[in-house]
Amino acid sequence: MVGLAALFSCQPHALEPYQTERFDLTAGPAAAEGYPMEVVEGRFTTSDGKGFTVSPKFLEGDWGLSSTTYVTGDGTSPAPDSLEVRWFSYPENKFYEGRWPMPQKRIYDLLKQGFWNTETKRQETYKDLTVCFLPKGVAVVWLAGGNQVLLGRYQGQEIDFDFKRFNEAADRPLMIQQEQAKLPPAVQAQIRAGTLSTQQWDEYLKTYNWQLAFSQPVKLTNQAVGFLNGEDLNYPASEAALAGYVQSILTPAQRAVPKNMLLQFEAGYGRRREIIADSLDENELMQAFRTLHAARPAAPLTLYIETDERVTQAQLYLKNDQQQVLLSHAKLEVYSAQ
Repeated sequence: MVGLAALFSCQPHALEPYQTERFDLTAGPAAAEGYPMEVVEGRFTTSDGKGFTVSPKFLEGDWGLSSTTYVTGDGTSPAPDSLEVRWFSYPENKFYEGRWPMPQKRIYDLLKQGFWNTETKRQETYKDLTVCFLPKGVAVVWLAGGNQVLLGRYQGQEIDFDFKRFNEAADRPLMIQQEQAKLPPAVQAQIRAGTLSTQQWDEYLKTYNWQLAFSQPVKLTNQAVGFLNGEDLNYPASEAALAGYVQSILTPAQRAVPKNMLLQFEAGYGRRREIIADSLDENELMQAFRTLHAARPAAPLTLYIETDERVTQAQLYLKNDQQQVLLSHAKLEVYSAQ
């Protein structure tokens, strides 16, 4: 089989600045919890025919999070124009391969713009391309740093790859038996039933038109939201964009379902409050989004925070223009803020 590095040999005669400007940039592979994968070989390729490595590594990580990176050369690279990778899926006992174009100009624009770190009070930028490998030959890519931005979901193909090139010393049937015996019972049940799929993560990737609202007339001063699709929105694009960033969550927009929130606001009479929602119930929240959206597909949804008059406690609801659902398992902690 042709090596991955030989697949992109044709180079353009002249490159644009967005194809050549270099940034501190590495690749971080990951696998969803309970579904171990191993990268055989891979790299992000740049328009000059070079690139940087996706580390060949056994992966037991978490959705959207990588615990390892691999530095190539001086650790700098232009925004990549493609990703090429082979990997092995332990739950399926299969090899997969993918070669996909990356949204190069978008990656460049994000790297060039960066974000305003409200804690360090300086402009910073992204530093890692996180690649999460899933069953059925799916890979999901984010640009990560202080924020994390979804770049895309990509479909690879199953390949017939020489196992001895992957692990020369291993007895394949015995290795698979041993590795699958370590998997969570739910995953083992999926393997026995032949029901392994990407449905769980595809549901995470769905977006809905929703906004945030409060029952009391508060003034939001800062916000940070993590989403089930692996995105994290912690900082504005720039210092000048801070006010618009803070208010953006109060306007309907297509977003994934949130998994946690930190909200800081003024509640009148000199009161400053902070709400932390880091224990939202994933199943309850996703079911509420699905149900209310299906009932009124054209109506924006509202995550509604109901508080007492002094804003010392809070409950969370999801509403459309006709009904609301109490998210009884969502735990919202209210604190006095500085």
